Amino acid sequence: MSASELDAASHPTPDAPSAIAITLATTPRLRRRWTAAYGLYTLASNLIFTHAVWVLYLAANGYSPFAIGLFETAFHLAKFLAELPTGIFADLWGRRTSLVVSCIVGAASSLLFLVPTAPMLVASFALSGVAYAFRGGADSALLWALAEESGSPAAERTAWYSRLFSRMLLVTIAAQTVGTGAGGFLGAISPAVPFVGSALTAAAGIPPLLLLPERRLGRAERPHPLAHLRAGLRAIIADPVLLGLLLLSGLTACVFTTVGYYAQLYFGALGFSLAAVGVLFAIVVVPDALGAALAPRLLHRLPRRALLALFVAMECVGLACLSAGTPVLAVVGYVVLLHSGDAVLYPALNTYLNERSPEAQRATVLSLETGIFSAAMIVLFPLFGLGLTHISYALAYRWTLVALVAGTVGIAALVAVGRRSVRQSTTLQNDVAG
Repeated sequence: MSASELDAASHPTPDAPSAIAITLATTPRLRRRWTAAYGLYTLASNLIFTHAVWVLYLAANGYSPFAIGLFETAFHLAKFLAELPTGIFADLWGRRTSLVVSCIVGAASSLLFLVPTAPMLVASFALSGVAYAFRGGADSALLWALAEESGSPAAERTAWYSRLFSRMLLVTIAAQTVGTGAGGFLGAISPAVPFVGSALTAAAGIPPLLLLPERRLGRAERPHPLAHLRAGLRAIIADPVLLGLLLLSGLTACVFTTVGYYAQLYFGALGFSLAAVGVLFAIVVVPDALGAALAPRLLHRLPRRALLALFVAMECVGLACLSAGTPVLAVVGYVVLLHSGDAVLYPALNTYLNERSPEAQRATVLSLETGIFSAAMIVLFPLFGLGLTHISYALAYRWTLVALVAGTVGIAALVAVGRRSVRQSTTLQNDVAG
């Protein structure tokens, strides 16, 4: 079946009766085809060969660590500025279209690395940030749409989505592990090969996407982008739980990412050799994969509050172990507790956010999640590094633990106050109507 036929099946027109669309959407063979296509896209878009070599490549071309840091800042800044516009684009012009654009821009950014002048590198990092922004909320919004199109009952849709998201997360972990490991060997052939290979794999993600159904508003139905953004913001303000989930996702992602960036230096300071640090960062794939595989079952068995409290607490204990300053506790804290906590929190929060996000503004709302993270990382990444020049790692991790606990408690209080306000407003409206 062609992509145009899938579009017609998903969005019947007067010439295509809705009964046909429902029959096609509930065909197991079609569901398996969608799953395979999305899996191939996920594999291709995450098979990146430059993760382990790009810093070495820039250093070999004469760039200092400070200059490399500035290039990285260009990535985060461009990604932050592009988050909301690309989320609106995905909702109004199509989530699949947004992912296709992401593949094209990502391939271009990899090829620009082959011309290592400062302007071209800034453009490369900026385009890479824009490519990630086009993926932003569009990828999970498209995946949720597949769950809706699957024909499963509404009560089972969340479980279907969480299983599919978990599988795609495992594909992502495998692709990133293979890509990172292969990058060094490809770079030994020629410094250009990893970048050309990454461009090719990014482009290879486009054909599978064309096999997926697209939800696209007609020109007459399409609201003004600013009106669409206002509708998304109103939906978030009207739902305190959705707002709390967005904030908690940004908070936990910032803590995990910032700690991960500097963990290599910390383990080196604890006396680990370069080889030992490499082994530690290789074996984190085990808790990552186990957490991703277990997440759907945990979502099914544990209430939302219990699951979030349990795994945020796990990350807190991980930070406490890191702050102890002993090698054994540092390994347990980082490899076991922090990675296991994040491996479950990431798919859980994504599922909960999709459950509560309005379909019309889904990608825009989800792009706010990644936008919060990007904005915070622009500040936190250099701030954390600056702090480490004045205080010990142990003290830095203690303050990070305090920030995570305080932030989580503050978010819980905000949600509680917001829900109480919504209930009072609803009661007042009912009294007036009565």
